Amino acid sequence: MLNKLLENRNTLMLPGLLIVLSIVLSSCTSPSTDGVKSKANTQTIAPLDEANIQSLLSTAEFAAQPKANELRLTAAKLALEGANVEQARNILLLVEAPSDRQNLRLLTLLKIELAIQTQDPNKALLLLQSPKLQTEPLTQQDQLLIGQLRARAFYSARSYLASARERVFYDDLLDNAAQQTNREAIFNTLMELPARTLSQQASKAVTSELRGWLSLAAMTKQYQNDPIRQLQELTRWQQAWSAHPAALALPSSLSSLSEVVNNQPKAIALVLPLNGGLANYGRAIRDAIIATRFETNSQIKIKVYDSTSEEIMSLINKAVQEGAELIIGPLERQKVSQIATISPLPAPILALNRTDDASSNTNLYQFGLAPEDEMVQVADQVFKEGKKNALAIYPDSQWGDRNFEAFRNRWISLGGNIIGTAPYEQQRDYSTLIKSILDIDNSEKRAADLRRILGQRFEFTPRRRQDIDFVFLLGNQAQARGINPTLAFFYADDIPVYSTSHIYAASDTRIESIDLNRIRFCDIPWKLTSNEPIQLAINTQWPASASQLAPFYALGVDAFRLYPRLNQLSQHPETKIYGSTGVLQLNPRNVLVRKLMWAQFTDGEVVASPMVTSTSSDT
Repeated sequence: MLNKLLENRNTLMLPGLLIVLSIVLSSCTSPSTDGVKSKANTQTIAPLDEANIQSLLSTAEFAAQPKANELRLTAAKLALEGANVEQARNILLLVEAPSDRQNLRLLTLLKIELAIQTQDPNKALLLLQSPKLQTEPLTQQDQLLIGQLRARAFYSARSYLASARERVFYDDLLDNAAQQTNREAIFNTLMELPARTLSQQASKAVTSELRGWLSLAAMTKQYQNDPIRQLQELTRWQQAWSAHPAALALPSSLSSLSEVVNNQPKAIALVLPLNGGLANYGRAIRDAIIATRFETNSQIKIKVYDSTSEEIMSLINKAVQEGAELIIGPLERQKVSQIATISPLPAPILALNRTDDASSNTNLYQFGLAPEDEMVQVADQVFKEGKKNALAIYPDSQWGDRNFEAFRNRWISLGGNIIGTAPYEQQRDYSTLIKSILDIDNSEKRAADLRRILGQRFEFTPRRRQDIDFVFLLGNQAQARGINPTLAFFYADDIPVYSTSHIYAASDTRIESIDLNRIRFCDIPWKLTSNEPIQLAINTQWPASASQLAPFYALGVDAFRLYPRLNQLSQHPETKIYGSTGVLQLNPRNVLVRKLMWAQFTDGEVVASPMVTSTSSDT
């Protein structure tokens, strides 16, 4: 029973830590394991502020061992409860190697918690194998504690099956309320895996309970784009697994599935630009929506309106009067902003852009290809990898300024540093720019001064600045092809370079992409994978869907798949839609936020893969 697992990554991390530390701190006086199911999720520790932490540390300075260690360990515990990882790390460095088993065990547990909070799951998993945790017979509380930590560590390491398996193992140790939360987490964790993987693992599962969870997740994932079929298959699953915990209480996102099916609109209107500068994008979205309708054999009625033909609210009112129960569109940002000011709206609207001022409206759902999502995701990913000092290179334009600002704001809020910026204009040679930001020109000047002073010639290799953890490179593929090799030429080939989808066009040849080698970037699944039947069909019919218009065809496919589930997403915000534009979730402002895939240029080819989340290794 040692291998047990996972408190929900977001909602249970802090309660899990409180349980862990309550158990450890009370184990000297309360060795009994009676009542684990009722006690395991009710123990709490009163919150203490920074003054209490400093008081503990001050007292520890004058205390003898092992009291000094106990005080510092308590202070570190409180810092971790407040997610102050830097303070916790510094406190733990002050702890002397404990000679007693109790403090040694607590120190190990705090190091594990610190590793998980700092996105170093490999270190956490290694520490969880430590004999320091297993020198005594494990109580049920111990099993629950270690299982929860292992689950969170596995999840952070993207080992989703292992994480869910741990949750299943320790589920019986929880009380009823905690079981409900844990079972939601089992299902949501498994949903991170592809349907094929889930089906394969279900056939191999050792326990019936795990097999049931895997088959439920596989079915849900396989039919996520067809609610009617999904409901039919769910009914069959419930009949086959009537005694399974998930059949007795369905995951929340599935519990409303019959409502999703029964309340689907019978007619929708597409309000898209079919003339003017955005016509190509509007037509791509329209064609993708209609193609997806036929691919799913949907009976929905679709009527198309040109958003450039008349004032936007007049057009929406007209569509509703003609029978539309839901609107998809418009695409133009200023028109979405205008709609957001109207209350009440005559029908739900799935807009394909976001408002200018982040305003919202109860009946307005905002879904678009906002580049700000990518800026935030790059910042989050790099910070998870433990990097702190950023050098930013971006176009000297309104677009470049706006997107760099989105990256900068997120990066600074995480605690990162911008140690240099280099706005650039469209140019053929980036040598002067790169030499300056890498401090190569000053290095060369110092060498020239030294030659002049010594009156001698000597071999010299310029030295770049050494305080750069990574480069954030913003631009299109042509700009990146000029900048990336220049960075390598001026001795920065060992500095990781991160970018966004703007540097990658699927139509680029391998020769064209050679100069982008080693750049890591995020992009939509549509561009990085090609295994969906609807995508293959669209690519065959419209070749542009595999090149410059790819994001807009993907947007159309996802818009059609999203419209029946808008209420479900509102009622169950933890629900994820695994779409062609990314993993989609609805935030409290009714904005659909995308989580993209990661890839890297290697030998002129794009290799899609999950990014490292651990600071203990590099890619």
